[in-house]
Amino acid sequence: MVTEGNHEIERLLVDSPADFIAFNARWAMPYKESGSTSNLYYSFEVAGTHIIMLGSYAEYHSESEQYSWLVADLAKIDRKRTPWVVVVLHALWYNTNTAHQGEGEGMRVAMEELLYKARVDLVYSGHVHAYERLGYTTMSQTLVVRCM
Repeated sequence: MVTEGNHEIERLLVDSPADFIAFNARWAMPYKESGSTSNLYYSFEVAGTHIIMLGSYAEYHSESEQYSWLVADLAKIDRKRTPWVVVVLHALWYNTNTAHQGEGEGMRVAMEELLYKARVDLVYSGHVHAYERLGYTTMSQTLVVRCM
């Protein structure tokens, strides 16, 4: 399973919203099965884990389809069946890399509280081409463990 990143953004016109024509053609994800309307965000279950793939480059504000889908998806998680909840996204919400500071901030502000209230266990993210891991993080309070 995959989620889109900044290298998959295609713009047919300079002022147009991001299109993901090649990504959507090559990477058909099971988004309909999770109630999503977009291949860019979806969820699935495997080995006692509910995995949520969020679209960093899809609309994420509180009035967006992705936000509404996430609220509904989190509400139907059965922790008896899937005790672990993992979220995967591309643009990091927290990092110490000065070249990429704040790139995921808008999404973090819009969605972090939803994940916190749902008691998400683990968030994986990418984008920065360097290894870094964070300790317990909640609502901008982070124990940073820097590894190089």
